Parts: sequence; C-alpha cells; structure tokens
Amino acid sequence: MRKNALRALAVGGAAAAAVLGATGTASADHVDMPKPSGPPWSVSHDGLTYCFEGYCDNWDKLDNYVCTTGAPTAPVCDALMVAVRLLPPVDIGDLVPHDIVH
Repeated sequence: MRKNALRALAVGGAAAAAVLGATGTASADHVDMPKPSGPPWSVSHDGLTYCFEGYCDNWDKLDNYVCTTGAPTAPVCDALMVAVRLLPPVDIGDLVPHDIVH
C-alpha cells in the first residue's frame, strides 16, 4: 500500500509540476467558481469533487477551484487531484493556469 501511495504522489507531483511549469506560456489566476449545492450534483466523500453527467469540478482543500475532469485535459486534472488529496492544504487552485487546464 505504501508503494502505491508513493507512486500516486510521484505521478501527481509530476503532473502538477508539468502544469505549473507551463505558467511561462499561460497565466495562473484565481478563478472564483462556487461549489455546486445539492442535486443534481453528487459530491465525493472528501468534499473536493462534484460530478454531474460525466463532468466533475474539483477544488483544493482551501476551496480554490482546480480543474474539471471530462474536459480534454482530464488526465492532467486527475493527476492534479491526486496531488491535492495527498498533500496538506495548499493553494493549488491559484497556481493552475486555467486558460490551458479547465
């Protein structure tokens, strides 16, 4: 189990570094996106992901919007959320260049 956690951290960290390293060509700005409230959205057990009809919006532990899975950048978003879940509360949402990761 420890080996899987280390692998997940490595994958999440690498994806986060790749996205955050792209900020030289993209802008990382705060996105003021409120969390959905109630149906038809379903919420993950940790309260970081809200899903509806195949799309999931994701927030970091400080309630900053991170990204949407189901978009063309879903693999990057999934990897970022692995990092969000493994790390202590960090302002990841404000570091993501939202003009390339939706």
